[in-house]
Amino acid sequence: MRVRQLRISSFRGWRELELRAGQHALVVGEPRAGRSDIIEALRRVLDPDSIRTPPNEFDVYLAAPDEGGAGDEVEADTTDADEEPVDVDDEVDIRSAEIEVVLSDLGEVLEQHFFRRLELWDAEGDVLVEASAAEDLDEERHELVLRLCYRLRWNPEEGVGEHWVDYPKTSDSEDESYDRARRPDRSMLPFVVLMPGQPLTLRPGGAFRELLSSGGDDLATALQALSSAVDDATDGLSATEVVTAVLDDVFEPVRGTLDIGADTAISRIVNFRAEGGSVAGLLRALQPALRLGCPEALPLRRHGSTTSAVLAAAEALVVAAQAGAVVVCDDFGDQLDAGAAEHLARELRTACDQLWMSTRRPEAARAFRPEEMVRLSLRTGERTAHQMVAPSDKRELGVVRQLHLQLLPAMSSRAIVVFEGRHDVAALTAISQRRVSKPSPATYGVRFIESEGHTEVVKICRLARQLGFRVIAGLDFDKPGQGADTSFAEAQQVADDVIRLPERFAIEMALVHGVPRQSLLDAFTELDEQWQLGLANMDQLNDADLEKRLAKALHKSGVHAQYVYLLAGKVSPKVAIRFLDQAVELARGTATGPVTLTA
Repeated sequence: MRVRQLRISSFRGWRELELRAGQHALVVGEPRAGRSDIIEALRRVLDPDSIRTPPNEFDVYLAAPDEGGAGDEVEADTTDADEEPVDVDDEVDIRSAEIEVVLSDLGEVLEQHFFRRLELWDAEGDVLVEASAAEDLDEERHELVLRLCYRLRWNPEEGVGEHWVDYPKTSDSEDESYDRARRPDRSMLPFVVLMPGQPLTLRPGGAFRELLSSGGDDLATALQALSSAVDDATDGLSATEVVTAVLDDVFEPVRGTLDIGADTAISRIVNFRAEGGSVAGLLRALQPALRLGCPEALPLRRHGSTTSAVLAAAEALVVAAQAGAVVVCDDFGDQLDAGAAEHLARELRTACDQLWMSTRRPEAARAFRPEEMVRLSLRTGERTAHQMVAPSDKRELGVVRQLHLQLLPAMSSRAIVVFEGRHDVAALTAISQRRVSKPSPATYGVRFIESEGHTEVVKICRLARQLGFRVIAGLDFDKPGQGADTSFAEAQQVADDVIRLPERFAIEMALVHGVPRQSLLDAFTELDEQWQLGLANMDQLNDADLEKRLAKALHKSGVHAQYVYLLAGKVSPKVAIRFLDQAVELARGTATGPVTLTA
């Protein structure tokens, strides 16, 4: 089974969302953009236990006052010539939310069970067909699907709500007549929610205990044997001489009060049991201990948080593989190291019929295909979802490589700046790190991306816009002319804004221009000693020729960041700093372009 389409209306922070999923779905994006709410939306429809938890007022999207919608005060003429005025205060503004899911690949058993409620899905058009008669079925184009809708109605005046899941095909929302999905029917749908928790725990409710319980009656027999063995051991404790003597002393003054005969041994009355004899209490006391790299078995917590997270993910993998279901998990890999996150995400994706995973880890995202990615954004002030289009030619395949190298690590950023040169990012990052009193670009959710030439800038900007980033192109201007003007215009077509260095400037000239002569000589003398740049007789050049020679040396050697770190104290490359600051302002949206700097 897999989810073909997810449609959300007025649920939590989502006003409207419609997603068409492929084999799997990876949900990434900015903070507060709604990753967890998408996972929760699927759970509300497909988890039979979701209805047991009462809804609350925050489950319904509430529009801001200037957006219209629920909660707005609307002035209207409520009188009629022949009727008494209507008291609008008597009307209750019932707020509502809906989540609709289309399920395909149901299998023969589920298709037979839900046959009366099945509908047709056009696989070519990727849409629901407004017909369901058997004679309309084209097996090469159409497939049978099941549509479910979660509905929530909230009464703000009473502070109560109602929610349920129904079949839209056999329901009539206009007449408020709903064919509700019973819990036993929803329980037949294979759906698994992977929740974080302590691994290898025997207590009820844990993933490990559920896996053991699915193995048959052997677990119950083993637990009973364990309980009996512990009881026998504790009975022996009660019968020891020191325990018997102390028990006799304690109970002697109250034998009469408790109606205990003088000839009755207290050790026959008192036994020690885990939480009073509860098997569950006994299991709560049992914690896993591992021998990993040491001769003694240490408690799992002593092996570090990563080990616990790896084992918890491995348990989830076994649960998902057994279910053969739609599997959802939120914030996967938060406590995993990079290698484990990528490996376990890949294993989980392979094990599931369909996996919906939200994550903040770029390593986990590498386990998915680009077209399976859903990136969430707040760039318009409202939550939006963006899905990649599968590459259609070799040129697009080349730029998709940048998705894994640079865009995935930036997935939680609000904006990116794509620079034309290979060394721009290193140099500007070094400048930012030197200015400790100035907020870094990361403070505002801005990430720098490098490229190799104008053509690649255009490709990366186009890809980043497709993923919902606010995109700024940062260009050199070292070769004035028609080609530079064309590049500037092309960048404006694919980016939200563009910034360009002054005429006849690349990043290298921006780093050296205007820096005091002695500071340049001191920095490059040390660089020449460390990196053998071949800069003899620098002090014999005039200022203009010195800048040109040093810019050329930087371009050839690539020691841009090292040069910045060697600049003394308050000495700074002013053109490069303006380039940095203006790019960040454009990325934040606090300035508008296009901008061409001046020297």
